[in-house]
Amino acid sequence: MTQRGWLITHKNCLDGATAAIVGEQCGLTPIFIEPDRVLDGFALITHDAPIYLADVSLKPEHYQGVSSRIAKLLDHHQSALPLSRYPNVLIDLSKSGSHLFYAFAVDQGWLKPTPEWERLVYAVERYDLWKPAHEPGQNLNRLFHTLGYDWYRERFAVGWNPYQSHEQALLADLIFREKQYMREQLKRSVKVWSPLPMIAIALSEEGATNELAHQLLGQGAALVVFIKPDGRLSARSDVRIDAAKLMEDVFSGGGHARAAGGRLDLPGPYDQETARAVLERIANYLRLKSRTLSK
Repeated sequence: MTQRGWLITHKNCLDGATAAIVGEQCGLTPIFIEPDRVLDGFALITHDAPIYLADVSLKPEHYQGVSSRIAKLLDHHQSALPLSRYPNVLIDLSKSGSHLFYAFAVDQGWLKPTPEWERLVYAVERYDLWKPAHEPGQNLNRLFHTLGYDWYRERFAVGWNPYQSHEQALLADLIFREKQYMREQLKRSVKVWSPLPMIAIALSEEGATNELAHQLLGQGAALVVFIKPDGRLSARSDVRIDAAKLMEDVFSGGGHARAAGGRLDLPGPYDQETARAVLERIANYLRLKSRTLSK
């Protein structure tokens, strides 16, 4: 297969992983990074070849330093919109990162579209954007986070593949354990109600945070923030709070308006006092922003 270059994408993310297996079929070598560590991906690239980015982007102040090395950047995060003015950048908030890269690969003639690829890409997108009927992607995400990228790469290297009997049994067990996980993490939750109802949880371990967040949002929370054991933050919000702007302004992060991430600037371990401090920091930010807008 022709070695076309490199693909920088998410680490341990179903959307990024799907972009990666599409990329591999197109002759690209994936480089996995955390979304706020994109420059580290460039440092890992050892020889001169075209570099593509999918489902990740750069801060505008960092883009100029590496723009000459980028063949194409495809992203769908709100925080990437300032890069839209550049000719080798495509930002589309309505699609997932893997969908954007898949469509790009097909348009380049690198990959032949098939029903299997279409089914996989759209299942991942519906889950990643939390659209109606997202359950197929949600189940796939459960298996992906348990069995890992190597399993995913082997099983779905050419698109959707029916589950085997042992995978179906594992999925049923994962859904059961997921409910237990959510009950345990809820015991660690901290709530504030001013200026808006918000909840933060210092997670004892990573798990079904999407499912937990949407449960809490459905119960009236305007914002749910998870503090992961390594200090990364994951935020989900309703229309009352722009999660991407919040994470960008307060926690050096970014993402989507309803789903974003950042990072704490203090070492762990993290507990309920940390969660309370995070919420107080957010509450002060929201109050200051409200006063500024009212002037």
